Amino acid sequence: MKTIFDGKLRVLDISMGWAGPLAGQMFAEMGAEVIKVEDTHHFDWWRGSLSMAAPEMQPIERSAVFNTANRGKRGVTLDLASARGIEILKRLVNLCDILVENFSAGVIDRLGLGYHSLSAINPRLIMISMPSFGSDGPECNMRGYGNTVEAMAGVTGLTGYHDGDGQHYTLSNALGDPVGGLHGVFALMVAMRERERTGRGQLIELAQVESLIPFVAGEILDYQFTGRLPAARGNRHREHAPHGIYRCAGDDTWIALACETDDQWRSLAGALGLERIAADRRFAGASARKANEDALDAELSRAIAQLNADDCVARFRDAGVLVAPVNSAPAVIADPQLQSREYFVAIDRAVVGTHLYPGAVARIPDTPLRADAPAPLLGEHNRQVFAELLGMTDDEIAELERIGVIGSSPRQYRAAS
Repeated sequence: MKTIFDGKLRVLDISMGWAGPLAGQMFAEMGAEVIKVEDTHHFDWWRGSLSMAAPEMQPIERSAVFNTANRGKRGVTLDLASARGIEILKRLVNLCDILVENFSAGVIDRLGLGYHSLSAINPRLIMISMPSFGSDGPECNMRGYGNTVEAMAGVTGLTGYHDGDGQHYTLSNALGDPVGGLHGVFALMVAMRERERTGRGQLIELAQVESLIPFVAGEILDYQFTGRLPAARGNRHREHAPHGIYRCAGDDTWIALACETDDQWRSLAGALGLERIAADRRFAGASARKANEDALDAELSRAIAQLNADDCVARFRDAGVLVAPVNSAPAVIADPQLQSREYFVAIDRAVVGTHLYPGAVARIPDTPLRADAPAPLLGEHNRQVFAELLGMTDDEIAELERIGVIGSSPRQYRAAS
């Protein structure tokens, strides 16, 4: 059965980390040929560090995050600090539809790989640049990562306990990355549609911080209308109560629940046998519950702490209350709903063996997404790509390896051996 692109679209992915590689991975899922370009010295930093293990253990091939975000790609290496490496990359550009890069602002131009130069080689090229903060403005030269983008976008400023000391927390190690990557895929699809009309490619700039700001749109609007500084709410909701995370009986087991209506609140109280609380004037209506949320949470916490999480979830779901267990990673893998839909896919990859990876989210029966191909080893497809696409001979490829323009092992290892 055919995929969406069925190998008729070629993507050159010279990005690192998560945001750019995620865009490339999603195109690979759609059936595009995605060529991942790294260097034997400056390889994708999401592979991790050579110091994590002895050379014979191949530590840079054991990174779960790299192996997830680069599935389905063909991997080559090129020394972009060398004129020969740049020349070969430009030859690949001439054969590609899309180029993805997320270097810090200015780096791509210093390499001589700016869009003006590349579009002269391939006018149909669509190029997406994904700097953290954009290519202009007072902060354009700042380097950024997912958690710093998260902070700059205002997300971190809203995280923290509602009764805490003002300390803030990041929501993840890199929330800005996947949001930027998904926006990037959308932008590239739009540019491809426009290319059908005009026959020409274009440059897309996606500042990752700007893609994340809609997460705090409500607070930005509220400040503009009221002048109030938004405060961290922890697990609480602006209007609804109860709303939060509650500990159950057992070893570190929790549930998340929310009541949006008075009927849901009464059903929740009934499921816990707390009819007396449902009749309490402090909790009779939505505004009263919100005004007395501390007392409400104290009552619920005592009752829920007597029940195990499975019992709580079953009771509340039967009562029509919005509830879910707070799952650990093993619990997510074992979730019967995800198992029944065969969401996780088993992928065998050299060095690390067979593991479960997240599958493709969208179900498209006629042109299904493919998420079951492994990420490439460093330089795994050098000979295949350079011979097939550029017509290089074995001798030419061997010479590139000899002078260090390409390779299949980290340069430090070669220098030390």
